[in-house]
Amino acid sequence: MNRTFLLRALPLAAALAIAAPPPAQAAVALAGPGGFAAGYITPVVVAAEGEAITFVNTDVAPHDFLADGVFLPRKAAKKALWCSGYGKGKCPLFWTPTITAGETTEVMGLDRLTAGDQYPFYCSRHPGMKGTLIIR
Repeated sequence: MNRTFLLRALPLAAALAIAAPPPAQAAVALAGPGGFAAGYITPVVVAAEGEAITFVNTDVAPHDFLADGVFLPRKAAKKALWCSGYGKGKCPLFWTPTITAGETTEVMGLDRLTAGDQYPFYCSRHPGMKGTLIIR
């Protein structure tokens, strides 16, 4: 039985146990089975200002996690590693690479987020997958 089949066949809790655990002291954003249709399992992610956020994908489809309509200032975008693939003024404020089933990654660009603010996020591969990041 291959790993892809296991992720589809197992209940969500079991699928999560297969994925690498997030680091201690990190908020978690989660894409689960059928995310392209059902959306993120965590459509609302709450993190403290300065806290790391780990993105976990337990879906067989590839997903990412990036700011929706909130962009880095141009000067900052020149220094951000992930901005090279975006046009001027279109680099998302926070970003992850696309990951596949069982993978985890840290969300980059969180240093500009402010306590008390909310930030929309989405999956660039499945634009119907949306949510809100709340910084407390």
